[in-house]
Amino acid sequence: MPIRHGRRSLLAAPVLLATPAGAQQRSLTIVNNGGAVAEASRRAWYEPFARERGVRIVEDSWSQEFARLRTQVETRQIRWDVVEITFNNMAVGCDEGLLERVDWSRHFDIQPFAAAGGVTDCAVPIMSVVGGLAYDADKLGSDPPRSWADFWNVRRWPGRRGLLFRPSMVEIALMADGVPPREVLDVMSAPGGVDRAFRKLDELKPHIHWWRAGAESVQILASGEVSMVYAWNGRIAVANQQDRRNLRIAFEAGFVLGNQYLAIMRGSRNRDLAIEFITHAASAAPLAAFARQMQYGPPNAAALPLLDDRFRAMLPPENLMHLAYLQQGERYQRFWLDNLDGLTQRLARWAAG
Repeated sequence: MPIRHGRRSLLAAPVLLATPAGAQQRSLTIVNNGGAVAEASRRAWYEPFARERGVRIVEDSWSQEFARLRTQVETRQIRWDVVEITFNNMAVGCDEGLLERVDWSRHFDIQPFAAAGGVTDCAVPIMSVVGGLAYDADKLGSDPPRSWADFWNVRRWPGRRGLLFRPSMVEIALMADGVPPREVLDVMSAPGGVDRAFRKLDELKPHIHWWRAGAESVQILASGEVSMVYAWNGRIAVANQQDRRNLRIAFEAGFVLGNQYLAIMRGSRNRDLAIEFITHAASAAPLAAFARQMQYGPPNAAALPLLDDRFRAMLPPENLMHLAYLQQGERYQRFWLDNLDGLTQRLARWAAG
């Protein structure tokens, strides 16, 4: 659902994956979230697909600035074919007719996706992402934070706090104000709920470092620019594996659990090829290959048997799943469909004031 007037960021230089010599050249432009996600996508999805199908893949990156999606369709200057997109952006884009509607059941078995929220009219989930309270155990291991109230406690744990510059941080603010994860949507949707969240954000405002791209969340934590950060579990896992960091997520604080999707731009000249790519990426083996690199859960249940216990250890423990706040479902979608534009603008004014 809507993610409308987003910040515009500098475009990363496109990455081109060439086709085999002598192959008929078809081209597909895919936009992703950059950084480690782009690298994992390239290895698990883009390169195998380009090699097997004789396709030229052109990569771009974005930070989910919805205006970039809307502008392409409104001006009929479509640069992207396949879009890696958040639930909120997907829902709004689908509602506004910015994304292609596809009957995915005609292309693959959609039943294995049901437990993760299922496919939608406009998109297929390709990673289940956990957002939680992350910290450096080498620095705070002797006295680690265990709740979002601790995240707000700058007296006991001095230092700046990293938050994602999106209005969904009102959900985190309500958890910090004592709302159990399973009740956040009820409180947020009720009269005064959003105001309550902003009052809680007011308390932390002088200490907030806003980040916009996933790679930045890990960078500011590893560098010490922030002492705690809202971050995604895959980014934390990759930093620990590749950079030998000792970063951890306090799952016991409560965490959000949502999907990232692949969707097709409305008006793409490569619609059929885009469907072919998404069908490939969402199948069990490619999803498992991606999950091994990024440590994000595969929404396709058929991929789970292909992953070992070491992978499962990077996910929230089963006994803490009652602390998950699910960023999915019709009520959640409706809230953000109705409120995303207004809250995006409100957050921008609040942060600048």
